Amino acid sequence: MSTEHLLGDIGAVLEAFLGTEDEPRREAERHLQSLTLAQPGDVLLVLAQIGAQGVGGFQLDHRLLTLLLLNRIAFRPLSGLFLNAQHQNPTAPYDVIRETTRSRIETVICTGLKDEMDTKMRKGLGVCAANWAQECGARQRPLLPIPPVLLELTASSHPFHRFTPFQLLDLTPTLLVDSVKEPIPAGQLAQILLAGLNDPSVDVRVEAMKAMRSVLMESITGKERDEIGAGLVNHAFQTLHNLPSNLASHALIPLVDLASVHPNLFLGSLTIVMTSLLPLLSPPSKDTNLSAYHFSPYPPHNMELDQWEEIANPATEILISLFELKPIQLSRWEKGRAVKELVGLLLGRQAVTFDMDIQEWLDTEDLDEEDDNYPVFSEETLDRLSMAIGGELILPALSEHCQGLLQQEDWRYRFSAIMGISSTAEGCLDELQPRMRDVLTMLSPTAKDSNPRVRYTFIQCIGQLCADCEGIIQEQFAGDVIQVLLALLVDPIMRVRVHAAAAMTNFFQEADSRQFSNNNLDDVVTALLNLYQSEIVYAQEQVLATLGTIAVAVTESFGPFYRNVMDLSLHVLSTATVWDQHQRKVQGRAMECGSMIGMAVGKRMFGTDAVTLAQYMIIIQNNITDSDDPRSSYLMEAWSTICRTLKEDFEPFLVHVIPPLLRAASYRPPKSAPLSTALSTSDSIDVDYSSASTGAHTSEIDEKVSAFENLTIYAFQMRAKFYPFLAPCMQLSLEELDFPHSEQVREAAAFLIPGLLQVAKDSNAWGNNPANLTHVFQKLINTMVRSTDVGFTALLYKSFTDSLHVVSTPFPPNLTTQLLKCTLSVLQNLAQTRADREEQAPYMDESDREIYLEEQSEEEVCLKHIKKALEMLVKVGTSQAGEEIGALGDGIREQIQNAFEIIEEAKKRGMKSDGEARSR
Repeated sequence: MSTEHLLGDIGAVLEAFLGTEDEPRREAERHLQSLTLAQPGDVLLVLAQIGAQGVGGFQLDHRLLTLLLLNRIAFRPLSGLFLNAQHQNPTAPYDVIRETTRSRIETVICTGLKDEMDTKMRKGLGVCAANWAQECGARQRPLLPIPPVLLELTASSHPFHRFTPFQLLDLTPTLLVDSVKEPIPAGQLAQILLAGLNDPSVDVRVEAMKAMRSVLMESITGKERDEIGAGLVNHAFQTLHNLPSNLASHALIPLVDLASVHPNLFLGSLTIVMTSLLPLLSPPSKDTNLSAYHFSPYPPHNMELDQWEEIANPATEILISLFELKPIQLSRWEKGRAVKELVGLLLGRQAVTFDMDIQEWLDTEDLDEEDDNYPVFSEETLDRLSMAIGGELILPALSEHCQGLLQQEDWRYRFSAIMGISSTAEGCLDELQPRMRDVLTMLSPTAKDSNPRVRYTFIQCIGQLCADCEGIIQEQFAGDVIQVLLALLVDPIMRVRVHAAAAMTNFFQEADSRQFSNNNLDDVVTALLNLYQSEIVYAQEQVLATLGTIAVAVTESFGPFYRNVMDLSLHVLSTATVWDQHQRKVQGRAMECGSMIGMAVGKRMFGTDAVTLAQYMIIIQNNITDSDDPRSSYLMEAWSTICRTLKEDFEPFLVHVIPPLLRAASYRPPKSAPLSTALSTSDSIDVDYSSASTGAHTSEIDEKVSAFENLTIYAFQMRAKFYPFLAPCMQLSLEELDFPHSEQVREAAAFLIPGLLQVAKDSNAWGNNPANLTHVFQKLINTMVRSTDVGFTALLYKSFTDSLHVVSTPFPPNLTTQLLKCTLSVLQNLAQTRADREEQAPYMDESDREIYLEEQSEEEVCLKHIKKALEMLVKVGTSQAGEEIGALGDGIREQIQNAFEIIEEAKKRGMKSDGEARSR
């Protein structure tokens, strides 16, 4: 088969693809598609020859492009190309060409792998060969010519040849298992990998580490991994010692993946693991202008911060993954040495990643914009560490550093100390609680620190302690905390003052009125209202948010302040037309605040103002024209809060509230067509267009979920008075049980159904038409049959149980039979799944165990809800009305009893969590 006649056409196509003009590219794409339809085998072969062997004398970029095109064209279904002309299903060219042509293409690829000398070209060939092998394997046609070439290349004298086998093993780790007549034994595979880890070329060593990762994770059995994995990991850390710093990050990333999935492989080598990784976390001193402070016994690195982070980030992730998955073993290493050093290293990292100058921070006015430069890594890592191992080892190390850091002149040290406490508080709560007074005493001087960022971080820490420490701060230190925050509400720096107001929100969310005096409350509200008068928009927004939170916490005690705060909220809302987004947020907070303080003081005091507030909200609602207007979400929440307060007196406002909610709940993402053909070169990854379309409309789907949740509130609160909206809401909720784009939407729709049935019952709307009830329950059962998600199935059974409880009527025998058929199938699948998992448990990896235990927890919730549904069936079936229609006759009672027995048996099976003993 000669392909010379295609060289000119393919050359023109390549030139057009590499050009910058769109129209020639599109024309070239059409021409290539036409050529492929007419001569699929010749086109694939010539692309392989150009790319792998350099036929035609094309430039390097042209050759690399042909390899990319080869894989794309060969394995993607092509419109107009059919394996069966009668059925005309689009087929990939690879699947229609002759076997001899496939073999020729593979020979060309293998020849290129053996002979090509350009390193960039070899990497492209490796990617092409790996993808070809994967596609062949998926078609049950192993790529047998590749493994001998791979083994031959491992002995090559050229390092860029030795690089390729490990590239292939990384990309297709089962190559020496699936694409050989006899799988290579694990020991021999380990020897190949060890040779790569010890190779003279640093590039080969790094690629061998990637291959080791892929082989251990995807290519071998658990038993084989136990045999060779620990030794390979040990050698990998020996290799790490001998790599230059610019390649260290590339070598560490494969170890991150291994540590998060197979931590056991690291336990036998903890000394080399720790002594290799911990020094990498020592921050650089270059250009930091920090005075000397010894965070750890390791010297600082002499490199740029960005370069160091590329190494430190994966090294830290390995350590934290091991602490999370093997906390006991890691904590015990050298009597807690790793914990002590890691805490210091993370505090040091926090200090060096700040600039000394804070002017930009002071000048920031848009606080909604995330600070991309803020160094969150240390905070998040300390939080993960504390959640993994608790405070027994962390607190002593943290305390030692904090006492020293708080005495340092550079504000970044003091900042880091406070950050360390706030980041670890939740995980160290048990150990922190008896020392809380000492901690607050140590921190209190920083409330008056000369640097505003330190004062700001003190507030952040207090707010975090209020939120994370289960009410300890509010119970034991309420007066002291309020006084400190009151002082900071008049700080000379506006950002500090606003943050103090935000910390008040955290304090009052976990407080009740017994934990502070009326004098304190008076001082707080007065200070907040004074802050509002600053006319700084982000301050006003925070003040309104905090006042609403305080009102809900203190309820009737807010009465003396109600008038002033309500008048303020109404004044803010009196201007319907607001164009500035920040002012719109203030209006949103005013709606939130007004509705919350109304709920706090109750309907009697709120009644007249509720009408005024609602009138302003209606005007604003009718004036919203922008889809991104932040007031929309505040409107939704404020209406539901007012409804909960006014209850049946809210009826006149339903006509203004429910139609927008129905519109939001009815939203469906538009269908999106693929943007490119199978031959397009504009993307390198296949795109799931349905999910891409949904992802582009996340805010609309979030609003849809909120709309359903609010409809549920109105249905339960208004009951019979909700009747005018019963039919459209029920129709929508039943339809959206099958909403394909969001699990949250399906769940919210299921929650709404019992509320709507309560409306129907209280209004007697369906009294003369029981077919409506039958339709609802039939839809629920049909959805149960189709559900494959255990969590959603559990929620459907809960919705069914709540719905049957609401109607309190015997379930028709024909529907009961359908329900039991579905339920028995669900239960048998759950029981079998749990039994299989129990058998597989001894062979599971640590990460698999964690995943399966979560699945098992979901299954137990599902079993609980199924049991409650069956109990409700029995309850209504044994009523007088149930006896009259024979609701439990014809063997139904026996089927229910059988289901109960399967539930109990299924609960006994499954994996055992730590410390759990499950009898069989």
